[in-house]
Amino acid sequence: MDKILACYDFPSLVNNSRMIQLLCTVSQLIFIYTESGSLSFFTFLFYSILVGMHVLHLARRWYYNIDGRYDFRQVIRDNEMTLRLQYVVALFSPLVLGLFTYSFVELKNGLVHTLFHTSVCIQILCASIQLGCEFFEVVVNPNANNSSSTAKPKSNSVQAPVTEVKKQE
Repeated sequence: MDKILACYDFPSLVNNSRMIQLLCTVSQLIFIYTESGSLSFFTFLFYSILVGMHVLHLARRWYYNIDGRYDFRQVIRDNEMTLRLQYVVALFSPLVLGLFTYSFVELKNGLVHTLFHTSVCIQILCASIQLGCEFFEVVVNPNANNSSSTAKPKSNSVQAPVTEVKKQE
């Protein structure tokens, strides 16, 4: 287990997971667009808005390199319910929107339907793994992510000599 944790790189895991999720949701939008001829206007609009919100949320968090550790800590520590709700929405949106997409979006074409649901399942899997890793980083292993930021400088660094300046009277 220690060997697995030694090569565990949380920032790259979050970045790769978000990139895979983003590619999956963009492909979902493309699949919805390819089926737009067999969907009614309002159904197409609903599907596009649902997946589009998902794309925007993932793209923003991926572009700004936002991982969920801070959000998870704030959910645990913060006492104000409205702030907690904002952090919960930020944490669970990829998973919840993926489950909504899996539940509500139904495409008719066999190949497009299969590819669409495969991309949704991959996206939900990545969101679940990412949420589990964020939980692990904050709750199970809270000191591991603070070790690099609290590292002390090496003692063999060169310091400038201190000289005193005396006032002439």
